[in-house]
Amino acid sequence: MPQISEGILKRLDMPVMRRLEGLLQDNYKSASRGDGLDLADLREYQFHDDVRRMDWNATARQGIPYVREYLEDREIPVWLLLDMSPSMRFVGFSVSKHTVLTEFAILICRLMLSRGNRAGAMIFSGRVDRTIPARGGRLQLLQILNAISQHRPAQAATDLKQVLKEAGHVIRRRSLVFVVSDFISPEGWEKSLATLAMRHDVVAVRLVDPLEMRMPDLGFMTFQDAESGEQLFVDTNSRAFQERFAALADARETALRGFFEKAGVDVLELATQDDVMDALLRFADMRKQSQRRSA
Repeated sequence: MPQISEGILKRLDMPVMRRLEGLLQDNYKSASRGDGLDLADLREYQFHDDVRRMDWNATARQGIPYVREYLEDREIPVWLLLDMSPSMRFVGFSVSKHTVLTEFAILICRLMLSRGNRAGAMIFSGRVDRTIPARGGRLQLLQILNAISQHRPAQAATDLKQVLKEAGHVIRRRSLVFVVSDFISPEGWEKSLATLAMRHDVVAVRLVDPLEMRMPDLGFMTFQDAESGEQLFVDTNSRAFQERFAALADARETALRGFFEKAGVDVLELATQDDVMDALLRFADMRKQSQRRSA
């Protein structure tokens, strides 16, 4: 597959990116005392303090030297945990989940790197196949996107539990972590997700295809599990089959939502027919409103 050129980045220089940046601006900063613009406190002068921080009015009133402390806006790193397993290549009525993943990665990297954040990525299929350390700049975006385009998935079931554990070891500094996956994995990863969310701001970006929820009448079909290779010949016209399929899909939906809620992570659901930009704008707006209500 050819490498992604900078031409794709120029197509993202659009007004909607500025709107998205405005919505996300307050979400991904942590306040700390430093060299920012907002006054945090006054305290007595200490030997090592910079004299340029002297507050002469307070010093004159109190008769002893006082210095100013400010709040510093400190950008946190952004990490993308990208599921590149075979199930992501499934194509239903629209595009593949892999295509949606790529578009999402482009938007997030373009946005966050342009604001001075550092971004890193962990690409996984059966396991973590590649880790790209967090760095800044336009070349970092190209490196991540080229790694996505050139990746060849392992023919093994996704071990999401191990992937999340490894992410916890690799990502040491508090970060904004997007787990972009269809979350088709053996059970047991829920606790690892909760552990990761205790230290980082984790967003589960769940990719879905409508055919995974309801099976239309397609006649006799042979289905193959994308990750295990197991095949099954079924009559999709069978009402009993469609009802069982729908019941299993609904049960998985209920279980996943329970897992995410228990882990305390926000969830962005992206269907293959969705406009990724519009969905991301709605999600960012929802997070901002939620933060205002809880403030």
